[in-house]
Amino acid sequence: MDDGVPAGLRLVEDFLGFESATAIPAIGDGRTYEIAREEDWTELCRRYPLDVTASRRHDWFRATGRDGRWLIPDWSRVASDWDAVHLTVECYLTSATRPIAVDAEWASVIAGWTPDVTFWLTDSASVGEGGRVDWRVDAGTAPYTWSRI
Repeated sequence: MDDGVPAGLRLVEDFLGFESATAIPAIGDGRTYEIAREEDWTELCRRYPLDVTASRRHDWFRATGRDGRWLIPDWSRVASDWDAVHLTVECYLTSATRPIAVDAEWASVIAGWTPDVTFWLTDSASVGEGGRVDWRVDAGTAPYTWSRI
């Protein structure tokens, strides 16, 4: 962000009341799959399907109103072709937490992600310049204000 606070500390889908965090800048030369559009997520679900109906059906029905079968990408299989997966801010804002049709029977949800996050699936990333930085939330601030420790 403009003030140096990592976006992942401010742009959180389900804030759980954390009072501190450690940010670790990552660099890597690996292959990164970019989720810039809903169709990019759908493609991951089609190519690497993992049926999560039994574990997600109740929550995702409550969140979306869709009653049906659910898929997410099987990350262990995605890692055979990609080192990292990045979700853009735009795709998060237009597609997260709503049902995404994979085909006539299956759907998925981008859930548990934050905008502009990269999940590294292999060990191709390393700690970047500046190393680890510890942060704490300033008590009583709304919205939450993060400061370096």
